[in-house]
Amino acid sequence: MHILTKVFVVLVALLAVALVPLIAVQTNNQAALRQQVKDQEVQAAAARAALDTERALRAKVESDTASHVRDLDAALSRVNSDLASCELRAQSLATQIAQKEVTLASSVATVKLSEEGARVQSALNETLREELSTYQTQVAAFERIRIELEDKYSKAESDLRGALESKRDLEEQRDEVKRQLAKTDQVVRDFTAKHGPSSDEVAALGAVAPIPDRDISAQILDVQRTDMGVFAEIDAGSRDGIRDGWLLTISDGSRFIGKLRITNTDVNRAVGIVELEDLNVRGPVSVGQRAGTRKGQ
Repeated sequence: MHILTKVFVVLVALLAVALVPLIAVQTNNQAALRQQVKDQEVQAAAARAALDTERALRAKVESDTASHVRDLDAALSRVNSDLASCELRAQSLATQIAQKEVTLASSVATVKLSEEGARVQSALNETLREELSTYQTQVAAFERIRIELEDKYSKAESDLRGALESKRDLEEQRDEVKRQLAKTDQVVRDFTAKHGPSSDEVAALGAVAPIPDRDISAQILDVQRTDMGVFAEIDAGSRDGIRDGWLLTISDGSRFIGKLRITNTDVNRAVGIVELEDLNVRGPVSVGQRAGTRKGQ
């Protein structure tokens, strides 16, 4: 064998020995990268679950606080009404007492003219004293009622102040929850923008949304952004075959923007909640964009 051939064979053998460790290292690196992607998908799923829980808690706290404040406002209105009514009745009784006193004075002046008048005066005085005593008893009763109503009014005001303080505390807790939700949403958006929707998310969307039985292409007519989410209205409805629960793809030309899950369907209009919107990467959902789906997808 020629010496150059031997040298070539030796070089080939050395090259094979050097490549085997490199191939093994590359295989190990690929396995580690796959595990990191799976870990990030698990973290994103946990963040979405925490987001849903915090939103439900916030809605319940706001509903309970609003109901309690309405009840206190209604009780306060009733106490004010009762207090005003009692004050009017007390004023009426005071006027009647004044009128009776005037009548009594006039009667005293009249009965002094004769002895017969003295007897009449005595009887009239007794009657007026009884009526006066009755009215005074009624005035005392109404005064007690007024005091009781004032106590109730003071208690209602105190309860209302406590409810308002509780409301402020709950609003501060709600703001804190919003800040935490914003951080969680940012983590989810960053993950989705970098890796796209996870396989679990895609499978879950497919399991919930009914499968369309026809091709649909509609235009977005209006977009509303609220604390509960982003809602969009399209120019297609039940007349076009759209049903509640359908999941449409929102696009701007050939660029993917997000998903639209139909929640309310009219004859020629439909409204849905926007999902997977990314304002920083893909841009916002806006009027004029298209929303559609294909049969069986």
